[in-house]
Amino acid sequence: MRRLHLFEFEDFPWFPNWLRDYGTDFLRAISDRADYYEHIIPIMNEVLERSNESTFIDIASGGGGGWEKILRRLIRSKPEVKVVLTDLYPNHAAFAKLESKFPEHVTRCAYPVDALEVPPCLRGVRTQFMSFHHFEAQDAQQILANAVAQCSPVLIVEAQERNVFNLLKFIALSPLSVWLVTPGIRPFKWRRILFTYLLPIVPAYLLWDGLVSVCRTYTLDELLDFAYRADPDQAYIWEVGKTESRLMPVCYLLGYPVENHSDSPSGTFKTSAP
Repeated sequence: MRRLHLFEFEDFPWFPNWLRDYGTDFLRAISDRADYYEHIIPIMNEVLERSNESTFIDIASGGGGGWEKILRRLIRSKPEVKVVLTDLYPNHAAFAKLESKFPEHVTRCAYPVDALEVPPCLRGVRTQFMSFHHFEAQDAQQILANAVAQCSPVLIVEAQERNVFNLLKFIALSPLSVWLVTPGIRPFKWRRILFTYLLPIVPAYLLWDGLVSVCRTYTLDELLDFAYRADPDQAYIWEVGKTESRLMPVCYLLGYPVENHSDSPSGTFKTSAP
């Protein structure tokens, strides 16, 4: 299936912040319930060990979806682990909620952070969960190049694949899941109820953005090609792979500086089977 970089409503600066937050709140709720990232935890532990880091800098965090369960698992083996939540359009309420649950482990970045030019002061393993597809090819490559230029390890994770089956599955499940999950989203807001059920703007925009997300998602080969182009000096070890969650495959790209792992040759490119 050919990649189509159509528009997503939440990417536009004029899109209302409160409506964008309702969308990221839903994505956080559904990812926490589905537990997409259970099998990514060993990879996250691996990159911390290989890079001698204890902090994740989460780029394009949205509503912080997935991090609650991720942190509960990571803390068991690495009690010192920390995460800094960032976004170009921060969902401050969602960030604050996660920070209150993990005050010793979560910090929120109060100012907007551009994924293409992450401030050098944000040091750690850079992660992106379900956000890399938002960027066109040139920008996606720039995100990796920026990480390489600052010697920052990077982990890109997408809990979907670009194919017709995923499109059909999304069409079938998206509106229903929004209607079922919304009553349990906290904090409870009457306006959220209004624009989900009586004036169903939220499920409509999430359906469109979700379908476009599938069409935008990069394949493993495309991710590896971005890594190759972003790292012409072969200063990084790169790995792509796919793990199986309960509902769908989870694809990832992992990269870290060679100097942090001396037993692998420079410019190593690997693939991992599901």
